[in-house]
Parts: sequence; C-alpha cells; structure tokens
Amino acid sequence: MPAGGLVVPALPTAAALLRLAPALMAQGLAVPAEQALPLYVRDKVAQTTQERLAAKAAATKAD
Repeated sequence: MPAGGLVVPALPTAAALLRLAPALMAQGLAVPAEQALPLYVRDKVAQTTQERLAAKAAATKAD
C-alpha cells in the first residue's frame, strides 16, 4: 500500500450478502443452514508432519 494511502475498513454486512444471495441461489449454490460451512481463503497454509517428511525424502532422492 502506498505511503499515505487511504485505508477503508471493509467488513461483510447482511445487506451486502443479501444482494449476492439471488445469484448464488440461481447457480444452485444454496445449502440448508445446518449444512453451511465457512469458506477459508487460506485453508491449507501448513503441511502436516507426514507431508514435510515426504517432501524432505523426495528432495533427498532428487539430489
């Protein structure tokens, strides 16, 4: 962000979500409330121990 840039806090509002809902429903993306799950933008940011060991083993074989 440039120095002195304007920072505008942006948070989701119910009104904004209601404007998006008709298009999402038309695409068949609606689910019952009890089945709704959060969508995480950074859902997979870390490897498991097993994934790290496998990557290390693969790198060792490549050398």
